[in-house]
Amino acid sequence: MTVVEPASISRRALPEIMPFEPSWELEPAVFRFPAEDDPAPDSTRVLAMAGYCAMLGLTGVGVGLYALVAVFNGAPGWYLPALAMLTMFSVGLASGAFLAVHQRTLPWIMLLSAAPPMFGALLLAVRY
Repeated sequence: MTVVEPASISRRALPEIMPFEPSWELEPAVFRFPAEDDPAPDSTRVLAMAGYCAMLGLTGVGVGLYALVAVFNGAPGWYLPALAMLTMFSVGLASGAFLAVHQRTLPWIMLLSAAPPMFGALLLAVRY
């Protein structure tokens, strides 16, 4: 039986592999959960975002209930997947806005862009 020892990189070999230090600084991620050392976001900002998301969520519940009635009444086969895609796209944008809460305008752009898919789902639900 043979013994294989793992190769290790010594500090002497490091300059041969990487002759220089990287000159750039890593930027923090845009979409991330807040760390312990991050400042707390403004309460009014979070309250406004939560109110807007509650409005989107209640609209989604209304669309879901209307879709349930439509499916039992014989809606076409593409109807439910189309509604699911539109509402999940809207939910993804809204949850991404909360992950970017420490950015200045990105959460509001994402929340505003979450409304058209939900409005499309509402129109689609009412149409059938």
